[in-house]
Amino acid sequence: MKKQIILSVAVAALGAALPGPARAARNSPVIYEAGRCIVAHDRGAANRLMARLPLDETEADLSGLRGEAAVCAARLAGAPSMQVRGALAQAMFMRDFGTIRRDADPRRGFINLNLPVQSSPAGTRAIELYRWADCVARNDSASTERLLRTEAGSAEEATAIEGLRNYMAACMPAGMQLEIRLWELRSVIAQSAYHTVYRYWTGQLEAARGT
Repeated sequence: MKKQIILSVAVAALGAALPGPARAARNSPVIYEAGRCIVAHDRGAANRLMARLPLDETEADLSGLRGEAAVCAARLAGAPSMQVRGALAQAMFMRDFGTIRRDADPRRGFINLNLPVQSSPAGTRAIELYRWADCVARNDSASTERLLRTEAGSAEEATAIEGLRNYMAACMPAGMQLEIRLWELRSVIAQSAYHTVYRYWTGQLEAARGT
């Protein structure tokens, strides 16, 4: 049966016409910079926020943030929980795994995202997105990291997504058609990338060995 993934740009285009906080919800560069800011200023607050945000696209509740973290999050008002999670996960990925110093313990501050993975039971559309993203991130870690190092909404991001196309298609269950908005794609890939490396570091996964 045919497997199909459809990338929708309609929502991204709509975001450009929205004012204020609603616009920020679809303005990916703003979202990802805010996530980086929160993680840089208060990693503990970032971990707590990630732990309580739902996996879906309901509006993110940012009321628990204080101090610099709250200042960083001001541009996130009205943003979907899924997208805020993606912004935090990308920043955590770069902090925890992107540049590991010899004198640092990269496990300090780790957080278990408890995401659905490919082997998890089928469920809601959000769960299916995470199951699919887990497969993509695990099977093409190099292209996944390349995507996370691009700026959201840039030409480099589009090129990086093209580099993931083969696994994006291969990881789609037979007979399933899943429409994925661009902001969702980056978010679930970022979260799954972090979750994958976390599981390697904590012994839940083993790196593939060549034969």
